[in-house]
Amino acid sequence: MRELERAIAITIILLLITIAIGTIGFTVIEGWSLFDSFYMTVITITTTGYKEVYDLSYNGRFLAIFLMFFGIGVFFYSINLIIPTIVQRRLERWRKLLEKISDHYIICGYGVMGREIAQELVKVTNKDKIVIIDENMEKVSLARENGYIAIQGDSVEEDVLERARIKHAKALIACMNDSSNAFAIMSAKEMNPNIYTMAVARTPSGVKNTKRAGADYVLSPYSDTAKKAMVILSRQSAADFLEIISKVGKRFLLEKVQLSNKNLDGKKIKDLDLRRKTGATIVAVERKGDILIPDADLSLKFGDNLYLMGSEDQLIIAGKYLSEGV
Repeated sequence: MRELERAIAITIILLLITIAIGTIGFTVIEGWSLFDSFYMTVITITTTGYKEVYDLSYNGRFLAIFLMFFGIGVFFYSINLIIPTIVQRRLERWRKLLEKISDHYIICGYGVMGREIAQELVKVTNKDKIVIIDENMEKVSLARENGYIAIQGDSVEEDVLERARIKHAKALIACMNDSSNAFAIMSAKEMNPNIYTMAVARTPSGVKNTKRAGADYVLSPYSDTAKKAMVILSRQSAADFLEIISKVGKRFLLEKVQLSNKNLDGKKIKDLDLRRKTGATIVAVERKGDILIPDADLSLKFGDNLYLMGSEDQLIIAGKYLSEGV
């Protein structure tokens, strides 16, 4: 790396010397001002092709020829040396980030859906906690330009998932075609059984196949949009409420927590005093597939799923209290 830095430094010095020679040379030979001489030197060595500032004398043309051969060579050599170095250092930065990353989200496929999901994820996590995988190098470059860690490769291949540190990831979201989604989720589950997986299905059959592959949740743009349309048409306020929650990020979240603290079995909701202790609020209770209204006198049972509303920190505290009794 030191040798490369030295080569870059030498190239920049040569470039500056060339500009200085051209500027002083045109000033002395042609009698131009320093600015006009500098301008003529720059447009010559960069092959910009603008018209000469003034007509050149014989000696002035000889100097221009020297700049064209020597100056242009130094200029383009410096460009070819510096740009790959900048790119290499950016790639090195991504590689170092990947070596340390954990508890992150992996998005397979950076198409329209992948980009939208990444933008939404930024509301609840940092960009350096999102890893993009795509076979298309243009999409990988776009993801990097947008500030995400991105890897070129096939999400189905284990070595690519390994590079994305699948064993340390929090979740994987598959946004490819149905067959690729299924295979990627199967590979992810095999390499990390505890990872949460989600897929965006393209067809009704894709929903079934992706679920069979082990996906924890499958989104269907068509059926989900149809359901949302029905909610909007039947209960506009409910749709507005969900829309608000999706926009406020960490400040306002919904989460499902299972009541696994045996000490709370049989207690009424009002006796939990959850709001005062944690800041979170129970908005619904799920018991054996049925949704119950969280009345203050409702007795909770071990294994109930409680739907909580609150900030990220409040939900973490409430989750520990309901599961561990902390």
